[in-house]
Amino acid sequence: MPRILSPREAEPLVAAGEVDVVDVREPDEWAAGHVPGARLVPLGELRDDPRARLRGDRVLLVCARGSRSLTAAKLSEQAGVAEVYSLEGGTIAWADAGLPVERPQAPRREPAASEPAARDDSAASSCGLPEPTLDAVVGNNLRALRGRRDLSLDALARQTGLGRALLGQIENGRVSPSVSVVWKLAQAFDVPFSALLSTPQRVATRVMRAAEARRLVSPDGRFSSRALYPLNEETSAEFYELFFAAHSREDAAAHRPGTKELLVVTAGKLEIEVGGERFELARGDAISFVADVPHSYINRGSEDCWANLVMTYVFAAPPT
Repeated sequence: MPRILSPREAEPLVAAGEVDVVDVREPDEWAAGHVPGARLVPLGELRDDPRARLRGDRVLLVCARGSRSLTAAKLSEQAGVAEVYSLEGGTIAWADAGLPVERPQAPRREPAASEPAARDDSAASSCGLPEPTLDAVVGNNLRALRGRRDLSLDALARQTGLGRALLGQIENGRVSPSVSVVWKLAQAFDVPFSALLSTPQRVATRVMRAAEARRLVSPDGRFSSRALYPLNEETSAEFYELFFAAHSREDAAAHRPGTKELLVVTAGKLEIEVGGERFELARGDAISFVADVPHSYINRGSEDCWANLVMTYVFAAPPT
């Protein structure tokens, strides 16, 4: 019977290179973040010939939540692999434990000779300095917020329910926080979501290239959020592009009191659950609702869904 390992039990084996780490998710999930050193072998390919696609006699199978990896582990054992492990809770549990997540670097596309050279807007808007990665931005903002509130990591961990180690690694820019983690932090500090994503620069005009977008991605890679407004400028509304993979679900905690969401589906279909009610949306349909209660986005179809979301907040009046 395959042995199920928790992320903390699996970590020393992965770090020491003592197991062949095989991720059985799909390519888009793997690219969104995976256990360091993991090889991609989708479950469908592994089924065809497990022995030919596995290396050695010690294998750790990984998926998003642990169900596909357990299936893969049983197939591996049947194929004659001596030591087979399945990661409990998958990459979601791995990331939630504060362990590092690896992402492949997208290759830089060189323009064809017939194409005009693309203008580098980042240099013009940042005085020649490269923009910090999203990991570093969130880490810096978290450290600043915690410092202004004179809040220790232990106190913040108790307030958010997140691990102290995870919070420390986020501050140091060593972990890519998921969307749900950023929401929990925003709730704890009672600040807009964008307060953790903003940078101190100010520009009058900004072109936000799709290829250079900063995306927040869920641990399983099935949901992502991209800000469609300059994060370094004050705004009364936030504008996002959302992605929901086929057969996916994203649950959102209640936002700040009075927060409203206006969402329009631009591709595919989506269900929204809010306040005990369910609403079905097709391409072009829009919905407006108060988001200070738990709500969910569900893509039950076999096609990916894309949507645009505008979020507005109610700010308390400053004391007089």
